[in-house]
Amino acid sequence: MTVVSDGSLGALGKDGWKCAGTGVSVLTDPAAPSFRALVFTYEPGFPSGYAPGGAYYDLPTPTTETYFGFWWKPSNPWQSHASGVNKIALLFPVTPAAGTIYIMMFFDGHKYTIQTETTFDTDTRRLEPNLTATPVVLGKWHQIEWYVRYSSSPSSHNGVVRWWLDGVPQGAYADLQMPPDPGFIEYTVRPIWGGGVGETKKQRDSFSYGPVHISKH
Repeated sequence: MTVVSDGSLGALGKDGWKCAGTGVSVLTDPAAPSFRALVFTYEPGFPSGYAPGGAYYDLPTPTTETYFGFWWKPSNPWQSHASGVNKIALLFPVTPAAGTIYIMMFFDGHKYTIQTETTFDTDTRRLEPNLTATPVVLGKWHQIEWYVRYSSSPSSHNGVVRWWLDGVPQGAYADLQMPPDPGFIEYTVRPIWGGGVGETKKQRDSFSYGPVHISKH
């Protein structure tokens, strides 16, 4: 695979990343002094269904196979959305109306795990860890790795998604049906809080992001 981006999200305006939003800041975390972190802050009263901001990387040409790895830290404490959905990052195909795939911190009422969800017109479902369900430790830096490959045709159910947490395989599925387009075109760090609207944050929470690595076939 070919490396297309390899650097810190805290170095805004560099390495092809763009950023927008009023709830985004660049900070030095004492727990990770080797890099500047991009921090998304949710103030009390922040509404569900939105993100404090977003960082985006657009490919010049789409890809059907990609790896998206990055360092990430949820604040401690963290108020989960009632749906359990706390989005971390998304991959957008050339045709955004066809849906997307995202990776999230999911809360089942007892623990947080890293899961993915497809929202394609052809395939919409939440994919739970089917290898190892490592609990996310709040307030700690974690390494998330995410691999996605398009299905061989729009009618085939052989698309692949795999993800790791701190080097441990969490999930692997090989039956995805992707949309009928040329592939992924945008990598997005937009931590949308919740799987729906109608709730508000009761406390100050944050998601922090460190170095990011993107490769494509």
